[in-house]
Amino acid sequence: MALARLLLGPPGLALLAAAVLFLVAKAVAASRAWRRRPSLPLPPGPPGEPVLGHLRVVPAYGPEYTYMRWSREYGSDVLFLRVLGQPVVVLNSVRAAVDLLDKRGANYCDRPRFVLFEVMGWGKTLTFLRHGPDFRTHRRILQKSFQKSSIVQYQALQSRETAVMLKGIVAGPADWDKALRRFATAVVLGIGFGININSDDDPFIQVAADASYALGHGGAPAGTPVDFFPFMRWLPRCFHDRSLKFAADWRWAIRGLHDKPFDAVLASRERRPSLIKEMLDQREQQLKREETPELTHEDIKGAAGAVFAAGQDTTWATLIVVILNMVLHPEVQVKARRLLDDVVGRDRLPSFKDRPRLTYIDHIVQEALRWCPVSPIGVPHRSLEDDVYNGYLIPAGSFVYANARAMTHDPDTYSDPDGFNPDRYAPVAEGGLGEPFPNGQFGFGRRVCIGKHLAEASVWIVVASMLSTMKIEKERDEHGNDVEPEVELTQGLTSHPKQFPCRIVPRDERAAALVEQTET
Repeated sequence: MALARLLLGPPGLALLAAAVLFLVAKAVAASRAWRRRPSLPLPPGPPGEPVLGHLRVVPAYGPEYTYMRWSREYGSDVLFLRVLGQPVVVLNSVRAAVDLLDKRGANYCDRPRFVLFEVMGWGKTLTFLRHGPDFRTHRRILQKSFQKSSIVQYQALQSRETAVMLKGIVAGPADWDKALRRFATAVVLGIGFGININSDDDPFIQVAADASYALGHGGAPAGTPVDFFPFMRWLPRCFHDRSLKFAADWRWAIRGLHDKPFDAVLASRERRPSLIKEMLDQREQQLKREETPELTHEDIKGAAGAVFAAGQDTTWATLIVVILNMVLHPEVQVKARRLLDDVVGRDRLPSFKDRPRLTYIDHIVQEALRWCPVSPIGVPHRSLEDDVYNGYLIPAGSFVYANARAMTHDPDTYSDPDGFNPDRYAPVAEGGLGEPFPNGQFGFGRRVCIGKHLAEASVWIVVASMLSTMKIEKERDEHGNDVEPEVELTQGLTSHPKQFPCRIVPRDERAAALVEQTET
């Protein structure tokens, strides 16, 4: 882990004395609390080391795969680890996650303190808020706007931005990735801030891209040195590890995401309908009535920022997964295109009204979410009180991870879990495998991703529209031979395929003309 490299390297030796004192204090407190606990066994896990615990045992990159292996080795879907005295529980099955995080959600609704993200400037963002009044307020506001019945109001925006995306691909096929990112950014900025992205060079696209990079490369939530030793943030920079330096260096990007769109809305004479407009209007009405506003400006910035954190990267990354698998599995395209031609025809783009008759497109989307969960290990929960599960003690204050990768690739649930097969969800009577939609890729309980339904709808309309009008093919080299893309996934808070070659072009002149004629 990154923390092990810091403590055991030359810069870390100067920190060792302070760290040991910090750990001794924690150990004394933990020992006193432990003596008051019932004498029950902890869930199984690999042996650790004195003081460090499992610090050097858990890999810094791709821990989800190690947890899957340990789950098989120890015959348990619940694992227990300790990192510098901090209890860590890893859930490797949907059953365990539902039993604990859903059914006992009141005990697992907290988050650890994410000191690194505080340094980075995330502030009052629902994803990272601790349990308390702020969390309840933000959750209530965002749930109202993003529950399944509410996202219908965003369909016009999603459809319009899909058409813009298609036009962008036709005009510049080599920049298809840029067109997809523009789509994902335009949707979340439109919904959150009422900002209209007018071109591929719009400055807000770069604002969003910078924030996305900072979020994905800063380090694992609650897993960096400063998360274990908060005093480190106040030490001279020479004592900071890579993650803390990165957080400080990229704070401007996260604050830019919160401040620049907010300032643009405040400066605008006419505010477009958006989440931020609703909150500002509510605040101004309360001030006129001489009431104490429920929301501060930082609350409003954080709530709108949560829309970005929950929707932009999830949408873009899932679309990249779809594109890669369309290259690798052209037979899926053929089947989808045949269905689209039958249901939609060739004279218009698909719409959300077609969705009930295009279940195969939903199956493609769900298979992309299962095949490569965007957040494979998720953001940890924190248990508030001692709990007992299947005879095992889960101590209060445990960091609880839901291993989405293990859940979506469970061989007891999915046949050939590493394969890409949308037909797995079709009923057996229709020639499918009757397997369930994946569960876990959007989290669990009171911390489930608020952008789940929005992201699924955004991916659906793009996939339906692209497969109706475009061919997604392997790139060809200078000799005309197909270039086979390598399947390699990024590691970190989010995961998606690394850059790969492919060609996306209109399926024929009729499709190209339809895209050009579609109004935006």
